[in-house]
Amino acid sequence: MESRRLTRRGFMAVTGAGAVAMAGATAPWIGPSADAEERGGSQRDARQLADAVLAAFKHHRLVAIGEIHGQQEHHDALQVMLADPRLPEVVDDIVVEFGNALYQPTMDRFVAGPAVENAELRLVWRNTTQSPMSTWDAPVYEQLYRLVRAINWPLPPAKQIRVLLGDPPIDWARVTTRDDVIAFLAERDDHMASVVRMEVLDKGRRALICYGSVHVAHAPAGDPGGGGVAQIEQETGQHVYVILAGGHPRLSSYPRRTVIPCRGTWLESADAGQFGYMPSLFCGTTLGSLADAVLYLGQEKDQTQSLWNPAIYLDPEYWAELQRRNAIMGNHVDLEKQYRQVQSVRWPVPTGPRCPS
Repeated sequence: MESRRLTRRGFMAVTGAGAVAMAGATAPWIGPSADAEERGGSQRDARQLADAVLAAFKHHRLVAIGEIHGQQEHHDALQVMLADPRLPEVVDDIVVEFGNALYQPTMDRFVAGPAVENAELRLVWRNTTQSPMSTWDAPVYEQLYRLVRAINWPLPPAKQIRVLLGDPPIDWARVTTRDDVIAFLAERDDHMASVVRMEVLDKGRRALICYGSVHVAHAPAGDPGGGGVAQIEQETGQHVYVILAGGHPRLSSYPRRTVIPCRGTWLESADAGQFGYMPSLFCGTTLGSLADAVLYLGQEKDQTQSLWNPAIYLDPEYWAELQRRNAIMGNHVDLEKQYRQVQSVRWPVPTGPRCPS
């Protein structure tokens, strides 16, 4: 239980883990009743995330979605939401974890429409602080960038959505020691918070924040720590509307992609650590203290991974660079097993208890 109190910020630095009304008011229901036993699917289910995000932006300048790293179904839901034609009317920026801020000019050019060579674009996600542990080479990340570019294509410049790269601007060409990397890792949440303050809030804009759950969760009452979103709230007084993805047996009869508010439902007092997709760091913390709503995607056993093509890592130059980075960080990653071997797309479901006793 005490593990969640061990500096959440320290945990977040080294891993990528991975109220639609004014703050304090009860949020309206986005999906079916929280305790209803029978649910039926409908075409509208696919738009529930978009509906929830749009409703939240009526009263909040910032809405955060806890991204499940590499999960196909989660990114399917994100793509349906992003493709909703109503979104550009309320969203100015999308702040993402899986992009190195060093390449912000590249991303600005790309989503605005001009040609950007693939070799240049790939640097955005391949050169983050999380390499080589996470390369972000899973296709869902490049697809998200390309989807925003497509969404912007028919829009006038003033209406186009900007993608803000939230990972610190590490320059791997200059990195030679582990301490070089650690210095950037320590700034991950600070940097995200500063990007949101300077590029969004200070400019009177509105942003969707797409980061891992530990980075976007509210800090529980009395906890001065937390991730980037908690920092933003503590430093600016802005309430960020937070949607975390979660699976639970009591949600099994809900349609997939249902968005359920925490306040006023059993979710408010539920142990967040008992939900699928939630990090063990949340064990012992009430879900209602971490999030405003839950996105139910289905049970874990039915989910899949978005996996990179192992042939990517046959590129000798890229492979040598990953080996160099791995050596700098202590060779903690089995690169051959993780990247060059074919893996099952089935989502790995924990076999033991979710929370330590």
